[in-house]
Amino acid sequence: MPVSVRKLDHILVNVLGFECRMGRHRIYALKVGGKQVARTIISHGVKEITDDILSLIARQMNITPADLRKIVSGDMGRTDYYRLLRIEKEKDV
Repeated sequence: MPVSVRKLDHILVNVLGFECRMGRHRIYALKVGGKQVARTIISHGVKEITDDILSLIARQMNITPADLRKIVSGDMGRTDYYRLLRIEKEKDV
């Protein structure tokens, strides 16, 4: 099921704590303790993200597509995502 770019942007920035930089594309980076632990890119021209692209984004976020779908649906939050990444402390977020 496609996901709107607006919804995914909101989730990445406000729920998971990614920083967004605008340039040729939207570049999202998650830094914990000054170290970048995940990064993904979304093109400006896209309005909805298909399942194929969502799978690529999940891989860039170091999680499975099923876990990303749980995050998008609201069944998983920042703490759960950090646990998947094996980040013990949520510092600098």
